[in-house]
Amino acid sequence: MHDAMTDALPDHAEAAAAPIEPRGPHLPDRLTSLPYWAVLIGLLALARLIWFVRETELGPSPSPSVILTYVGALVPAVVTVVLPAALLLRHPDAWTSARTLLIGTVLLAVVEGMRVLSPALQGFFESVTPGSEETPSLVPLALFYTATQGLVATFAVANIGLGLAQARHYLDRRGTLLIVLVAGAAVMAGAAARVTAVVQLPFDEIPMTPTVAVYLASAIVLGVLTITAWGYLAATAARAARAGEEPRGGWLLATLGSWLILAAFVIGSVANLAEPTPETQGLFTGLAQAISVIYTLGFLGLVAGLLVGLPSLVPPEPLDSTDDEDADEELVAAAATEDGVPLAVG
Repeated sequence: MHDAMTDALPDHAEAAAAPIEPRGPHLPDRLTSLPYWAVLIGLLALARLIWFVRETELGPSPSPSVILTYVGALVPAVVTVVLPAALLLRHPDAWTSARTLLIGTVLLAVVEGMRVLSPALQGFFESVTPGSEETPSLVPLALFYTATQGLVATFAVANIGLGLAQARHYLDRRGTLLIVLVAGAAVMAGAAARVTAVVQLPFDEIPMTPTVAVYLASAIVLGVLTITAWGYLAATAARAARAGEEPRGGWLLATLGSWLILAAFVIGSVANLAEPTPETQGLFTGLAQAISVIYTLGFLGLVAGLLVGLPSLVPPEPLDSTDDEDADEELVAAAATEDGVPLAVG
């Protein structure tokens, strides 16, 4: 009887009834299931870390300020490369579900790669398009490379902001206008400082060659675009956090990080308008270190937000359409208590 019953069992039932043999030593399933893109980007981040450590020397007995400056340059460089890996780690299907956001993070990592290659390419740039006698340090091809790097970085940050906006599920709550106004004021202050810094240059002492003119114009345009892109990202993250998007911790970390980076750009742009004196040199040095810390914490906030699971790509459950009256009451109650209201209800 037992043999007959066993023969009658389906194959999958026999497999389920069979004793489970213990697995040998193996990596955690979470690691073995990582997308290969995430692993590749993680290796690139490790390579960036090793490259930075090899190229930057602290010296035998570095001071605390030197160590702070070193860390302030190291962390954003590595975190920038880690951003796409952090997104893919939590959202392996990001190419189909959050493509704009993924493209933004990848482009930001590409910019870091361009920054690494820049010193090695300087000799080639000078051999192809040497600087003029009046301005030998301004190499046209090197300026074009730097401008391209800035444009790609701006496009990357704007794509990150747009990708986060596309992933939202809830309408804005009250107070959004204030967020937009504060972000706009910060962008205008930083942009005005960038323009003023160029306008204040002693043009009577500068040979105004075409290369110099293009360099100054690109410095203004790229500076304004960079601050504007970070302002857009900061406002987008803050609006989503205010609306109660999930995961709330991820949106709060992204909001904090993007606003810190925006603040670092604005404070640095305004500080460049002042001319340090021997009496104020210490103050400016401390301010530069503070900006470096703010900038570093900003990037740590961004990558932490992505690691928490930002953004949630699962739409909220729709309200029961069979009871329209109850649905209307829930919407009214949500609006009255400032809870997030789904963009699409049905």
